[in-house]
This record gives sequence, structure tokens and C-alpha cells, in this order.
Amino acid sequence: MKRLVLTLWGVLAFSMMGQLKATTIFSDNFNAENGGGGVLNYNSFANWSVSGGTVDLIGSPGFFDFFPQNGLYVDLDGTSFLAGTLTSIGIPVTPGSYILSFLLAGSQRGDFNTVHVDVSGGLASSTYSLNSATLLTIETMSFTVLAPTTINLSFHNEGGDNIGLILDNVNLNRVSGVPDSGSTIVFLAIGMFGLGLMGRKFRRLA
Repeated sequence: MKRLVLTLWGVLAFSMMGQLKATTIFSDNFNAENGGGGVLNYNSFANWSVSGGTVDLIGSPGFFDFFPQNGLYVDLDGTSFLAGTLTSIGIPVTPGSYILSFLLAGSQRGDFNTVHVDVSGGLASSTYSLNSATLLTIETMSFTVLAPTTINLSFHNEGGDNIGLILDNVNLNRVSGVPDSGSTIVFLAIGMFGLGLMGRKFRRLA
């Protein structure tokens, strides 16, 4: 259901933004990892490496499934008392504007966590601090590339108590064109509506 809402939201938003177009450069929802089953201290990702500690692959039925029917996702503080840094494979990019989006949630286990998100080369950096009960929420970061290069995306949870923020649905899109002001307002309205639907859905699951 979550993916259906996100897909419909994206289609409606971009269709109404006229000249603004997005091309997906990188996308990962982690569902194909480990044959679809969760595992602690996982480091065999297809598109990511883990350094300096560990992360957990969770979300399969009966295995820390905090968001049922949502597939697999990543606990950014693995079960080793040392949170690892999750770093993507190299992603070739050309000059232009980019939007990085991802779903981020609190640990759902009664604590408070902070995660640092970086795009290599100093292109973008942001810090997110969430309470335990925060549900999966869309976060976005925008940046501009001035010359052809290869970048990496990285996520690092502070601390090391085996309980970190939850990451899912990482997407990097190259955008082109400039929407008019009316289209921008419509886009924002659709975005708020989409987030509202997600919030109601997850509250029913809680």
C-alpha cells in the first residue's frame, strides 16, 4: 500500500508540474536482499557497503517487522554495539540538478537517534534526529552537479546501542525544467496529501 501511495503521488505531482521532468539515476528498496529475509549485521548488499560497524536488514514477517507488508528496510545501528556507515556504490552523474529522497523512521523501540546523510564531494549533507515513534517519512535533499563525476550516498547513525533509525526506499533523480508557480503550489498540495495518506495508514498499523 505504501508503494502504491508513493507511486500515485509521484505520477500526479510530475504530471502537473508541466516542464519539470525527473530521471531516476539510482533506486533501492532493499527488498531483494538476502532472498527477502531479514538478518542481523548484514553486509552483503547489492548496491551498498558497510564500514566502521554494522547495520541490520529487518522487516520480514516475524523479524522486527515494524511496518507489516512494507518489505525489507535497514536498521542503521546493527547488533554489534557499533553503528556502521552505509555507503552506496559509485553513481555516475552529469551536470544538472538532483533530488535525493528516502524514507526515514524512528527505531520504534523507545529511544532517540540521529543520522547523518551525505553526498560525496561535499555536494549535500544533512542531519536528521527522530524520536522512536516517528513513522516512515519522506525526506529529500537537493544538490547541483557542475561537472561529470561519480558520487556516493552515505547514511551514518550516531551511537552504538544496537537500535538505530530505519531507512527505506532510497531514490536519486535528476530533474530538469522549471515549473511555474501554480504548478509548484499543486505539487506541494499533492505532497501533503500523500504524506497524510501514509500517516493514516501507519497509525492504523501501530
